[in-house]
Amino acid sequence: MGFLTPVLGAIGTIMSVAGTIQEGREQKARFQYEQKVAAQQADEAAAASQRDAMARYREGRQLLSQQQAAIAGSGGNMTDPSVIDIMDDTSERVRLAADTDIYKGEQQARGYNDAAKVAGYNAESAMRAARIRAAGSLFSGMSSLFSRFGESNKKTESPTSVALPYGPR
Repeated sequence: MGFLTPVLGAIGTIMSVAGTIQEGREQKARFQYEQKVAAQQADEAAAASQRDAMARYREGRQLLSQQQAAIAGSGGNMTDPSVIDIMDDTSERVRLAADTDIYKGEQQARGYNDAAKVAGYNAESAMRAARIRAAGSLFSGMSSLFSRFGESNKKTESPTSVALPYGPR
């Protein structure tokens, strides 16, 4: 059984190293998945803000059309400076609302892109950390193995039968 101790120790060390590397791969894969999800969310946020802006412009065109109909129905003149001011003010507010929607979407997308970058960094860090832990396990196992192997050899050595000529010192 004595000869199996180093072999079993080596197998245990190899298993520990392999498990640590596998754990690192799984963490890396999880962080890469988070990175992809965050990138998709960034794209979705930008697209949603563009759709919202287009809806604002449609609503604005409808509002301008209603204003023109109301002015014409009341006998007003579209060239009247006050009518032009009202129409310009409405157009300006619609443009501002649409630009605000786009800005919000871009801000959201930036946040998601930042999260994607962090997840990418974490993926690489997880794998680097796993390699370092694996190397530590390997060196620890080798040290333990050499320590045990050396001790077992000392135990199996036969005591010397040679008497020292001058006695113990």
